[in-house]
Amino acid sequence: MLKTLIKKTKLNFEIQKIILNAGWLLFDKFIRLMFGLLVGVWIARYLGPGTYGQLAYIVTLVSLFQVVVSLGMDTILVREITCNKNEAAQILGSAIFMRFIVGCISIVLLIGGVTIFNGAYFGVLTLLASGGLLLQCTDTIDIWFQSQSQSKRTVIAKLCSYTITNILRIILIIYNAPLWTFALLLSIDASLSALALTFAYKTFKTAHRWHVSLLRCKALLSESWPFLISGISIILYMRIDQVLIKNIMGEKPLGIYSAAIQFSTLWNFIPLTLSVSLAPYVARKKKESEQIYYQTLCNIFLIFSIIGWCITLTIITLSPFIIEFMLGANYKDGVGVLSIHVITNLFICLGISQSLWIVNERKGTFILYKSITGLVVSVIANIILIPLYGIKGAAIASVLSQITASTIFNLCFAKKIFFMQLKSLFFLR
Repeated sequence: MLKTLIKKTKLNFEIQKIILNAGWLLFDKFIRLMFGLLVGVWIARYLGPGTYGQLAYIVTLVSLFQVVVSLGMDTILVREITCNKNEAAQILGSAIFMRFIVGCISIVLLIGGVTIFNGAYFGVLTLLASGGLLLQCTDTIDIWFQSQSQSKRTVIAKLCSYTITNILRIILIIYNAPLWTFALLLSIDASLSALALTFAYKTFKTAHRWHVSLLRCKALLSESWPFLISGISIILYMRIDQVLIKNIMGEKPLGIYSAAIQFSTLWNFIPLTLSVSLAPYVARKKKESEQIYYQTLCNIFLIFSIIGWCITLTIITLSPFIIEFMLGANYKDGVGVLSIHVITNLFICLGISQSLWIVNERKGTFILYKSITGLVVSVIANIILIPLYGIKGAAIASVLSQITASTIFNLCFAKKIFFMQLKSLFFLR
């Protein structure tokens, strides 16, 4: 249906590919959104705030290392393959090799660290949940599909594995399964996803067999390390609130907070998905001319700002209904948290759209400094506000850190981008 509609509008082939690719990615995220709302909420109600807080804590720690394993090179890989398709096998082979090695190291460090600082119980939960770190290297296959606007293949593969995993989650709830089984399902989901992607790749391979080049590894790492460190900083300032809540207030407040903000963070897929599909397009516009390139960026900022406003205003209006109806009375303290935290979406949209400019300008260190600034603001704000306002204080800290990292930082170091962002907030071009 979408394909027919696009053809009727007589858009050029390049734009058609971008829209269709984005359409498949959005479809994937929409289905995941539905599962997240239904199954995820069911799990939160089943486990209760205290036990759900334990699971949320483990998921937070694993997600920190997932960023490390990615090595911060996704957008760089897409750009390199788009511009050098003949070298795709070497680029992808080098990337998957590095990610596998880092995944092995990450598992050892994570499990060891959690066991030392949180005890054997949390160490076992982490062991069960962290298998995905080893298998995450297979997501490199998705990079190949993205660069060729073939995300349909990734969507079908991952949705199959995701559907199976969620059916298993429902079975666990029905049979009153313990917490450790839900932790184990995180690794099972990663295993199924890896198998599905491998099978999908067999239907759309690169021209040559993947191989490793140490020179290519060095070149990729030399450009990606700022993105890696900034990625770690980003995930820290987006998740440090949950770590601090557990250590300052305990597991039950963390459970309430984590359950509430999932209705805020789940919308991040929209700008992320669009940026993935737009990356090759923006890279080509950069080659055409600076004027066309910046006009394209201006339009992207405007679109992303509109998306951010729609998400923010809608969720603020519906937050009492969402928490009370979806999660129940045990999570009623999450209403205020959600109403505050959802504001981050507006500035996340602006930050993600700016990443397209950062990649094409090869300003990896810029995003590094931005992210570190956001992390510093987040840590300081959380330490001050959590003791004063509890979990609402953590939500306020999240908003402050996003505003600082995504926009205010640009006022000092990228004024042209700052004013483009500012105009987009008021729907100006």
